[in-house]
Amino acid sequence: MLAKTVEVTRVENEADLIAVGSFRYNCYLSEGLISERPDKLFLDEYDYAGSAHIYMLRSGGRIVGTIRLHVLTADDHRSATMAAFSDILLPKVKSGLTLIDGARFAVAPDLGSLRLSIARHTLRRYALYADEIGADYGVASVQPDRVQFYSRLYGFSQISEPRSYAGLNEKLVLLGVNLKANNGSESQTSVA
Repeated sequence: MLAKTVEVTRVENEADLIAVGSFRYNCYLSEGLISERPDKLFLDEYDYAGSAHIYMLRSGGRIVGTIRLHVLTADDHRSATMAAFSDILLPKVKSGLTLIDGARFAVAPDLGSLRLSIARHTLRRYALYADEIGADYGVASVQPDRVQFYSRLYGFSQISEPRSYAGLNEKLVLLGVNLKANNGSESQTSVA
């Protein structure tokens, strides 16, 4: 049972990271995005990158959502999204733009009608962090069937064809949004 409140915390230790890895594993496995793994964890090298900021949302004593955010700059741009789409993203960071990359987004599959609310609450962390760091451009890699959702609610545009992406069974597309151009627009404010 979910509580009326949702607590957002940043992953600060190995125990939290393992809990997020287990949660991600269950979410991604239920959607067929990954195959079964003996350790029942879905973590990768980018969880340990200096640019990674991993958040989890808890309600009713359990994790209900998570997102990993990377701040990508010319000096530090390691992320799974950069690895998959470097031809598109590297020129942006080399030109001096600061990018925010939302990755490994997951929401508990058993929430029923509350799932959309938790998804929006999780994505709100993306918007708040983008504002905190003054990001110029936002990116996210998503399943092709979710492009319209991100476009309609958050102003993202598809900027790539589907590509293989860091350990997933399905190809993802890259979405982008100019955060400076959209500052204050309806699509931007609906994230926050």
